[in-house]
Amino acid sequence: SVPFHSTTSTSYSQRSGGGQQPHTSNKKSLTQKYFLWLQPCEIWCLLRKKTQYGSTLYDCVKSALENPDSSIGLYAPDPECYDVFRCLFWPVIMDYHKVDVRTLTFKHNFGNPDDLPDLSSQLNEMIVSTRARVGRTIAGFPMTAKLTVDQRLELEDRIKSALQDLDGDLAGEYKSLKDISENEQAQLREKHILFQESNDRHLESAGGYLNWPVGRGVYVSRDENFIVWVCEEDHIRIISLSNHANMREVYGRLTRAVETLNKRLDFVQHQRLGFLTFCPTNIGTALRASVHVCIPRLEKSGELNEFANKFNIQVRGTGGEHTEAKGSIYDLSNSVRLGKSEKDLIMEMWRGIEAILEREAKSQ
Repeated sequence: SVPFHSTTSTSYSQRSGGGQQPHTSNKKSLTQKYFLWLQPCEIWCLLRKKTQYGSTLYDCVKSALENPDSSIGLYAPDPECYDVFRCLFWPVIMDYHKVDVRTLTFKHNFGNPDDLPDLSSQLNEMIVSTRARVGRTIAGFPMTAKLTVDQRLELEDRIKSALQDLDGDLAGEYKSLKDISENEQAQLREKHILFQESNDRHLESAGGYLNWPVGRGVYVSRDENFIVWVCEEDHIRIISLSNHANMREVYGRLTRAVETLNKRLDFVQHQRLGFLTFCPTNIGTALRASVHVCIPRLEKSGELNEFANKFNIQVRGTGGEHTEAKGSIYDLSNSVRLGKSEKDLIMEMWRGIEAILEREAKSQ
């Protein structure tokens, strides 16, 4: 039978301490939408396929099946899935990223961080913090959903070794999650340094929390303005952050770190799709640059989302996706990852932030 058979469906996922919770949705995820577009012969062909790591079509769509309220619902248990199951992955990617993958050639180009313009002092005052990160997958390993315990530990050791090459303002210390006390974990999360606990049901269904907390950890620089997450969702997430509005500094620190780590770590890169990650929403540049901004007037006007969409800016609460803003503080980031270079994306995003803040200032 066809896994997706109705536009209205209910599933149950096991939550820690909470029994089984129903999730009902009247809206198709992109996974369901494009699965239902496939011909029966295509479906049966895909169901018989496996990657070298044993990933199946079911592994890729499991999160969408268990969480019908998903907007995407598709995950890649290993890099091969993007081509082996391209009949499903590519349409989803083209819909989400608004690019034609069939004619796309990915070009990696960080550009020069010094080209980013400064904002006026008035606009700077509205910015609470600045952040930029990229996700990467290390060649020779499946994604987190298919990693064995031994592979997780080997991957962690390999990344720890590469992190030792970071020096200057990037120098810091790595700690495995299992060695960090609950109290210290709470403190690091309060400062937005450590990733959240394993409580995302969409990621849980996809296998993102298998063997938790084995093989996971965080690297923190001395000044706590550069961090690396190891095996949280992706193999590695490289993050630069600051409590001021200088995106030039934040982005520059990020690009230096990525280029240093790439000398020791072989990052998986697809000719069309760019850098591959566990979730297809992050592929391409895998770059997410964001600012936390205080914009009470735009919030009150109700035009924030519409105005942000003009600049390909995604609006979130400061707690991440599916959270609400606190005290009129929003997380604004680039919604586009694929189809443009890092240089073009960061410039477009920063100009969009400037336009949003100018709109807020003029509303006074």
